[in-house]
Formats: sequence, C-alpha cells, structure tokens
Amino acid sequence: HYAADLLALGVYGSLARGTDGPFSDIEMHCVLRGDGIETCYEWSNGPWKAEVDVNSADVLLRWAAQVEGEWPITHGGVVNVEALYDPDAFFPRLRAAALDHSDQAFELAMRELIIGTIYELVGKLRNANAAGNRVVLPYYTLELARAGACLVGLANHHLFTTTSCMWDESLTLPGAPPGYAELAQLVMSGRLARSQPIMRAVNAFWEGIEQWAEGRGMGLVDTLEDLLKN
Repeated sequence: HYAADLLALGVYGSLARGTDGPFSDIEMHCVLRGDGIETCYEWSNGPWKAEVDVNSADVLLRWAAQVEGEWPITHGGVVNVEALYDPDAFFPRLRAAALDHSDQAFELAMRELIIGTIYELVGKLRNANAAGNRVVLPYYTLELARAGACLVGLANHHLFTTTSCMWDESLTLPGAPPGYAELAQLVMSGRLARSQPIMRAVNAFWEGIEQWAEGRGMGLVDTLEDLLKN
C-alpha cells in the first residue's frame, strides 16, 4: 500500500521476542518517509488480532527520545524490534534514541513520577481508607506498585520485558526504595482484601521513598515561587 514511502517495517512485542502464546496479538511498526504521520490500524480477523502503528520517522524518533514515568514499560516496543525490512538501518537509530539519555533526564523523570503519580496515589489510598471506602484500595494499590516498578526501572535505566513480569524483574534490580519489595510482593500475592496490611505497606513505601529521594539529593518539596523562577 505505501510502496516507495515505506522506510522500515518491523515486528515488536512478544512475537519479536519469541515469547508469544496462542492468544498473543501481532504488533508491527510501519515507518514511512515524510513528516507528521501518526496513525494506527488495529483489527481482529477472528482467531487473531493485529496492530500496525504507522508513523513517519520523525514522529517515532521524537516519541522514542522522551523519558517519562512509564518509560520502563512503554519503550521496550521501540528497542526490541525484529526488522522485516530496514534497508537504511532505521531501527538501530530508533533504539539509540530510546536508550541514549543523561542521568539528569532520568532523575527528572523519577521526580515527576514521585510527585505526579506516586504521591497522588498515596493520597488517594489514605483518603479512601479514612473514608472507609475499602473497595477501591486494591485498585489504587495495584497502580501504586506499578508506579513503584517504573521508579525502580528508571533508577536502573532498565526496560522491562513485559508488564506481566515487571514486578519480578524489578525485584532483581538494585537500589529500590525501602518498602518497595514488600509492596510489590503484597500485590503479587493477590492478598488485597484487608485494608490494614495494604495501608501498612503503602505508608512504609512512602516513607521509604522520602528517605531514598533524600539520599539521592532529590528534593521533593518546592514553592510556587521557585518553580516560576525556574
């Protein structure tokens, strides 16, 4: 369909890693010449499902170069690509764009994740527990453990193989905040019916993050005036 506009074509996800199962979908990058092209075709053909991300090279390279809170989860799809057609060696460039970041970029992403996501989730959990709204505690705890795994991944500049094994992988990485392992293990165990162990793990994790951030010289408290100056 794209003929001469096609720059590169590659498979990513479980199919590229050789870990696909009988219910895995087919995920592909279709990279085009040109600028500002960004679309996706996603469909089911009965027993299987396909997703073809169609982007111009500039769009895909720009996205790959971003380091944000979920980078350890999201960017594996541009790093682990099995090229089907790549005469100009685009996918190695894409991989380099996703991995070549300064320590400062990772530190900024970690700080934003802690303040923008983790602290907010801790607040939601504390509010729900105080209000007796126990039904939402498992969901927020799951989200908090996911964010914690991303924090550990960022600290180690590590991309997780899949979201299904991010907690297992994160527990093998060094330098996690105190309390993270206990929170991750609680979620992995599935024992999220009782509020007391949940809140104990949540509060210990937040206290651990405060200690961890201070040890890294990462300030978590700002004034609006300082932010506006910067």
